[in-house]
Amino acid sequence: WLNGTATPAEIQRLQEWYHAQEAMLTPVPDAEMGERIRQGIDTGKRRKSFKWIGVAAAVLLLISAGYYNYNNKPVRQMAVYVPREHQNRLLLPDSSEVWLNADSKLTYRETDNKREVTLEGEAFFNIKQAAGRPFVVKAGPCIATVLGTSFNIKAYKNDPKVLITVASGKVQVQDQHQQLKVLTANKQIALEPITGAIRETQVNAVVYKAWIDGSFEVNNETFEEVANRLSRKYGVAIHFDNPALAHCTFLASFDQAANLPFILSMLCKINNSTFSISDDQRTVTISGSGCSK
Repeated sequence: WLNGTATPAEIQRLQEWYHAQEAMLTPVPDAEMGERIRQGIDTGKRRKSFKWIGVAAAVLLLISAGYYNYNNKPVRQMAVYVPREHQNRLLLPDSSEVWLNADSKLTYRETDNKREVTLEGEAFFNIKQAAGRPFVVKAGPCIATVLGTSFNIKAYKNDPKVLITVASGKVQVQDQHQQLKVLTANKQIALEPITGAIRETQVNAVVYKAWIDGSFEVNNETFEEVANRLSRKYGVAIHFDNPALAHCTFLASFDQAANLPFILSMLCKINNSTFSISDDQRTVTISGSGCSK
């Protein structure tokens, strides 16, 4: 975006999200916003241990004033959006770390006095412990409250459920009305916003944070759920010629070297299907008779 190399589709996605937030955030002049983004990118480049993409248009940062702390000083609200095909690492004002997955937005105040963030999408949190000051994450219908722990939240707008997976420590999960569960390490809660159904399971938390290292883990997910993840990761639209294919389920594991064609070829081989990719590399069509028996 800053270098003028963003595609029209990328620019449109950023602009659509920007205009949707205007009611909440006071826009920053383009030149000032560009300089702030550029400074953030330069800072990211100096982190040698940080392997993720730090290029122009990878992150959109919006800043607004209007919130005040106890000393009546202005506190800026920060909103960070990571588009599809990208991931980003943030260091929050209280020194907690957040890894944001593709097509995700995190909103927070630029102060460590109130440790509260709002998430749309997926993120892994490594929360710095602070006595008497819990860290609160609002994600869809869920509110997760912690002191010092690490956990993953997946709460995309169009997903049928919100997943909270604890890697270490404890996380208290509640909705707008009541406390639901207290999760410990390797426990996961799945909440369906439409029905209100709640399910707690024992899992291997490593699987649910594998995306941080570029791996792609599929843990008993439907082809439709996997397609949504691939769409965000690789910036493609995926369609099923046969709707029955969308309900096939998988267990699979792919390392960093696996690209989109390889992942699709393996998944299709399992479930009696084939795939084709459009000439512009932006659309995938999956065809076949249905799931293997």
